[in-house]
Amino acid sequence: MVNSEAISPEEQIRRQAEEQFRFLADFIPQLVWFTDPTGFHTYFNQRWIDYTGYSLKDSVGPDMWNNLLHPDDQQKARQIWGHSLATGDFYEIEYRFKGRDGEYRWFLGQARPQYDEAGQIKQWFGTCTDIHDQKLTELALRRREQDLERAYADLEVKVTFRNLELERQVQELRQRLGE
Repeated sequence: MVNSEAISPEEQIRRQAEEQFRFLADFIPQLVWFTDPTGFHTYFNQRWIDYTGYSLKDSVGPDMWNNLLHPDDQQKARQIWGHSLATGDFYEIEYRFKGRDGEYRWFLGQARPQYDEAGQIKQWFGTCTDIHDQKLTELALRRREQDLERAYADLEVKVTFRNLELERQVQELRQRLGE
């Protein structure tokens, strides 16, 4: 064990900052991840490990987590991430991740590059925020809206036909009265 008196004040500050960072990264409700400039994953917080069931060792790598994405979301995720890596543009996408239970949940993925003094991307910092409940509510509202639009269209057709029928009856009555 290292004697704390032998550790420089700078090293103590660095260790304390690292400890505080890890506490914060594990405390917030997002899945937190870092990559190098090429997109090779170098860090995941404990929430990632808890959600996916993947160890840190199993999680690091260039394209590992695309395997956890819903098959319908994989190509779009690759395209958007590839664009961000190539341009340095802010990364943002909604996609479904498979959890350790085998179920998919919707997440909002976001990442921003960190630049070095020369203006080159040093690494990417990203989060995945669980938006599953919001997404299901949004999808239910969209379906409800479509149902209401169909019902309104049906009602409009019925009113139109009823109006035509009433006009026909009025004309018929006018003809009878005119006789």
